[in-house]
Amino acid sequence: MFPGSKVSNDNAFWPCIGLTALNVNSSGGFGGKRLVMPERKPQNQFTGDGLQGSVPSSPGSDIEEDAYTSLDMETREIIDTFLKNFTGLSHSKIGKKQVLSTMKRVVESLVVKHEIAYKGMIARLNLEQNGEDVSFIKTLATEIFSDGITNWGRIASLLTFGAIVCKHQNDRGLSKCVSLVGEEISSYLLTAQRDWLLKNKAWDGFVEFFHVPDTEGAVRNTLMAIGSVATFGAALAYLIR
Repeated sequence: MFPGSKVSNDNAFWPCIGLTALNVNSSGGFGGKRLVMPERKPQNQFTGDGLQGSVPSSPGSDIEEDAYTSLDMETREIIDTFLKNFTGLSHSKIGKKQVLSTMKRVVESLVVKHEIAYKGMIARLNLEQNGEDVSFIKTLATEIFSDGITNWGRIASLLTFGAIVCKHQNDRGLSKCVSLVGEEISSYLLTAQRDWLLKNKAWDGFVEFFHVPDTEGAVRNTLMAIGSVATFGAALAYLIR
């Protein structure tokens, strides 16, 4: 477990990936009775269709909406900038330097230490046949968290896998895929994991969790599990068929 971490079950970055995410009058008339229009009741200040009839929002709901909006903008910007920086593409400057430097350190560490494992995953995807279609990213993300457990280790694994896909596609001249992959990851996190992110300090929580450079202990068990389970290859084959 990482020092300072408050997230449970962080011994594995990536669970085994299976196929679960792919399992994708009344009648009658008026009977001769006269049709009577209902009487229109006068509106008060809390009901009705007009502006005066709208129910005022509570301060709490405004704060919550602001938090969601801020998280949305921050997440998309951070992930897009990180992936472009990772692949050597130009990008806009943003203020979250500590988040980006932490993300860069964590992802590069995983790539170096587990390069063979990640390259094997890329090979099984056979991306040459996909063109610019990166929709498999969302499907894979859904599988990663399919057991209902979320932690920063798994999010880091998703970012690492996305970064390697971006590098592979950019090297093939498909630089557009970098932004597309970023959008797939961001959209997933901002829907399925939005509340979890907010409860765990968003990307400041990411920095706190990975405040030490060594991530080896947290990822080793999962990569070994992936290598020993045949269903992973079957799942990827199913995704690209």
